[in-house]
Amino acid sequence: MRIGHRTNAAGQGMAAARNLLAPPDARRPFVPVPYFWSDQYDMRVQAYGHLRGHDEVAVVDGDLAARRCLVAYRTGERLSVALAVGMPPKAVRGRRQAVAGGAAWRDAVGAAGIGAA
Repeated sequence: MRIGHRTNAAGQGMAAARNLLAPPDARRPFVPVPYFWSDQYDMRVQAYGHLRGHDEVAVVDGDLAARRCLVAYRTGERLSVALAVGMPPKAVRGRRQAVAGGAAWRDAVGAAGIGAA
């Protein structure tokens, strides 16, 4: 997948250098989590993960009607996307790590009280 973002290019260069200098058994593939953010007038939109091919969507914080929410996407049994609209950056920061780490859906969003969108 092509990711045309400057931070992806910087991360790719750092990964190449790290792998070039590391012993063969310590080399790791470069597998970034795609993301974007955009300020649309007075609202910030942030997304981490692949926004296609998901099985379930759940609002895990905030309110859609208030245009301020954190939404989680499930693919299989894993959290695949965290999408924040009108939320502060720190509200989605922990979910970004969960997406990158392939967190289990139940662990990432909690087992109780989540309604699907």
